[in-house]
Amino acid sequence: MYGTVNALCARLMQHFKSDELMTLIIWTKEDVLAVLDDSRITDEAAEEILRRIEWQDDQHDTGVGLDELQSLAQSLLDEAEQVREATVPAAALETAIRVAWDFMRLEDAQNGEGAFARRFPAETAALCRISALLREQSGGKK
Repeated sequence: MYGTVNALCARLMQHFKSDELMTLIIWTKEDVLAVLDDSRITDEAAEEILRRIEWQDDQHDTGVGLDELQSLAQSLLDEAEQVREATVPAAALETAIRVAWDFMRLEDAQNGEGAFARRFPAETAALCRISALLREQSGGKK
């Protein structure tokens, strides 16, 4: 379960008798931050890790410990890296894209047309997206 103290108490009272014995293991944001001890994990990331613990399929079989917290934290960091934005001079980006397209053409020449796209689908999509954005910014001149 994930939620506020009041919400969790209400849910517990709905599902269990008041005299039923149980063990309740609680993770707080502060616990997550202390166990991970990683400066890249913000308060918001720790809260998201708490939310995600609820959806871990094996939490009742294996529990939630350091390995699970590290895995959830790494997933969050990876997701943040995927949406990270960077500002670079257009000329430098155009040069890097030109080199990447040249590599793509070389890969296709050596291994057959479409080899690069088959081998590097995410990179191909990124190249196409960046090239389109550069063309759009330059008024379609390139």
